[in-house]
Amino acid sequence: MAAKIKWVGIDFGQCLMSPSSLRNPLIFSEIGKLLGKQEMIPVWIHRMRRLKEKYGNYSAIKEGHRDEIENYVLDGDKEAHRIFRIKEQEFLSLPPGAGEFLEWLNQKGIKPDVVAELKKTLGAMGADIVTGFLLHQKIMSRFRNLVTPQGKVNLATDERDPKYAGTSKENGTLYALLIEDLAREGLKPENCVMIGDKLSTDIIPAKERGFTTIQYTGHIDMGPCASSDYYAKDFFEVKAIVEKLI
Repeated sequence: MAAKIKWVGIDFGQCLMSPSSLRNPLIFSEIGKLLGKQEMIPVWIHRMRRLKEKYGNYSAIKEGHRDEIENYVLDGDKEAHRIFRIKEQEFLSLPPGAGEFLEWLNQKGIKPDVVAELKKTLGAMGADIVTGFLLHQKIMSRFRNLVTPQGKVNLATDERDPKYAGTSKENGTLYALLIEDLAREGLKPENCVMIGDKLSTDIIPAKERGFTTIQYTGHIDMGPCASSDYYAKDFFEVKAIVEKLI
């Protein structure tokens, strides 16, 4: 008999956070108007596109290279970057079915963890893209921890666990440490499911360590993968899958 799922991890960029509604030109247009720098709007848009070419997608920029938005795109203008962070949250959204899935999962007694590949030091709650998004969407209470290569944060108490610093989702060291922590709660890898879109960071390393994996294809479909146990194009499908596993 298959082990029941008791822990759920959800990737952030292009999974829990849907960038489908994000329109960078609109954000930079708002910044230009507010600061009286309309002439810089096309320059900022061009530089942001250059960053996308460099890192592959906007989620990679926002999770791992946010300093380049301020320092390169916006020429180190801190006020422009402050406005960018505010406007950015107004345009980001949850993917279809995510709200319903989180409510249902909590009702089942499971508070999931956000497992994100943040590459910059965690600051105050709400200062980073992930906790800022959770606060803006009013779903912070639906989660237990934010787990990143910069540390693990208890989202209810703001307690920080620095031993995750220097780990990586891609090389699997973050998942290995997670397994140790979950073992202290009596959980084994077969009790855990990881949901994400990126094969190299969410699916393959998690599967190699015994996690059940759900490849989320709602924003980017990276194609079939031997390490993917299930596929879901929205969180309604994620719920249907997890419902059979718990």
